[in-house]
Amino acid sequence: MQRVRCGAALLLVLFVFAGAACSTQTRGAGNAGGDGFSRPVNLVVPFGPGGGSDQLARIVAPAIERELGVDVPVVNAPGGSGSTGVAGMLADPPGESAVLYSQDVLVPVALGAASYDLDEIRGVCRLQEMPSGIIVRSDGPYDSWEDLASAAKKNPGELKVATTGQGSADDVMLAALAEEGYRFRAVPFAEPGERYAALLGGTVDALYEQPGDVVDDLESGRMRVVLLFSDHPVAGLEGDPALGPEIGVDLALDQFRGIVTARDAPPEKVRALERACASVRDDARFRRFQEQNFTSSQSYMGAERFDRYLHTKLGEFRELAAAYDLRQDR
Repeated sequence: MQRVRCGAALLLVLFVFAGAACSTQTRGAGNAGGDGFSRPVNLVVPFGPGGGSDQLARIVAPAIERELGVDVPVVNAPGGSGSTGVAGMLADPPGESAVLYSQDVLVPVALGAASYDLDEIRGVCRLQEMPSGIIVRSDGPYDSWEDLASAAKKNPGELKVATTGQGSADDVMLAALAEEGYRFRAVPFAEPGERYAALLGGTVDALYEQPGDVVDDLESGRMRVVLLFSDHPVAGLEGDPALGPEIGVDLALDQFRGIVTARDAPPEKVRALERACASVRDDARFRRFQEQNFTSSQSYMGAERFDRYLHTKLGEFRELAAAYDLRQDR
């Protein structure tokens, strides 16, 4: 932190103006009083490096830093289908850390597999909404959904799909496929890199993932999307993947990602974090990232709307958990 020493010999009026100018150029000084931020704010990613949540966090953290005037380090805290990272955030003083929250972390709450309740956190902003699908490796035995589906029907429950973990949105979508006669075996991996390596190495037959999270592998030709859980094609996505409704699966759990903090965080800190989120939308690097990752242009939500959205989605996921008999706290 750099401090500018203003000369005591200046006239009072000049001293006041100089002091104001100094405070605007001093990192974090303006926020120490108004917004309550005088220390770094950890942005916790409840998964390991390399996945979509980690990529998003490392894009938005610098933009949030500029708005808050304090450091915003990205901290990976994988484990417990996201519960480890959320619990770590809740253990910090309210408002001094936040979590890059996603559907992958909310679904375990609905399934009874989380170590916290949704009422312990509050939404700050939603930053992403994007489709998910089934992905195969390009040099594997399956060139299309038809190839993969045929093999799944001939060998029910034997073809393996890499997922984020037990009690996830991935399990819900695989259950929806099973109802249509496409039975796969979920193989959970704690780290995103492990899932991707398992597919490319042939350990699993397919991957449930958002195409935007593996865009480099898609563009390089290492992976191919064969099924998209959407009722319409996605602009910019190469190939001709089958769509969910075409195979009888109308359910589509679009991935969402945003920022949450502790429910009892000071209101001024929540407002400051929300303003910082809003400023991210104008960041050129963030806009490019969104476009390259097939993110909906309607993704952004402010604090109150995102908080209501989380509770609505929790209710929907609880209904799905009951419908597919996925509850883990019976």
